[in-house]
Amino acid sequence: MRYWFLVLLLSFFIISCQNDKMPDTPDVSGIELDYDIIRYDQEMKTSTIEELESKYPAFSDTFFKHIIPIKRDSNPSALFDTIRSQKEFLHLMDTCQIAFANMDELKLELDQSFRFLKHYLPSIDVPDVYTIVSGFAYQRFLMEDENKNNLVGIGLDMFLGNTFPYASIALDNPAFSNYLTRSFNKDHLPKKLIELLLEDHLPLPKGTTLLDQMIYNGKKLYLMDRIIPFASDTIIMEYTQKQWDWIQDNELEIWAFFLKEKLFYESNTQKIGKYVNPSPHSPGMPPGAPGRTANYIGWKIVEQYMKKFPETKIEELVVMDDAQMILKKSKYKPAK
Repeated sequence: MRYWFLVLLLSFFIISCQNDKMPDTPDVSGIELDYDIIRYDQEMKTSTIEELESKYPAFSDTFFKHIIPIKRDSNPSALFDTIRSQKEFLHLMDTCQIAFANMDELKLELDQSFRFLKHYLPSIDVPDVYTIVSGFAYQRFLMEDENKNNLVGIGLDMFLGNTFPYASIALDNPAFSNYLTRSFNKDHLPKKLIELLLEDHLPLPKGTTLLDQMIYNGKKLYLMDRIIPFASDTIIMEYTQKQWDWIQDNELEIWAFFLKEKLFYESNTQKIGKYVNPSPHSPGMPPGAPGRTANYIGWKIVEQYMKKFPETKIEELVVMDDAQMILKKSKYKPAK
């Protein structure tokens, strides 16, 4: 009885968040889903390679060729037994098992996300989700099974939370920098999964300028904001609350900076990379400015465009490839 009360309470919380954040959130409760969360990580502990390949042929082929690449070995079964019997790997698998002992809350969040995904982008297949332990090699990946259906692999060891000592894994590896690992937690998992599906669905920008990239990323953020309406803006942008507050307070100054530095039509990745890619800061801006400030502006431009042209369908927005047109027609003006 207590379990069902908690599920109902969480459902009410999600619906409340939707209504607070987006009053026009559509009712998607009638959308049926057909997907599974497969605890491949648990089956790794006791199953042989042959058993896993028989049960999950396409996923296991990818897993043992690319995630834990042991298929090239002359005796992969023996090597697999050696790897999973190592103290460090056993500890990591046990840590993931404890952290993700119950998947009910995550399943509820994914159900809601996938319903919104099917509402806005019905052509996207809802994938089965395979949870794995990757040895800190992969956080997420998308692939097809033998029937050309989407599968998503999620490395649970890359979502262990802010208290996990990721920085000690590889001291010289920027992939484990604090500004990245602060999002390695359960709260960000639905966002990162949906982002993966959107990146596969959205056409890449036809140009390489900052404007092209900021509108592309702005579309992605706009879509995520609708597909995961229960997620906070800090999760959508992967910012701290302080960074989110700063970027909202300085929207006009960010816009003025890009104009002054003539960056909108710049395509040199060395000059514009940190404004669109993960980075601890945005060069030339005050110390409080986080990275990816151009993406935030792109989000605001796309949002303004959709308010200006509410008859535009999401699928139409997806295929729009003229960043200049979107900017011009949006008549975007930064908040003062």
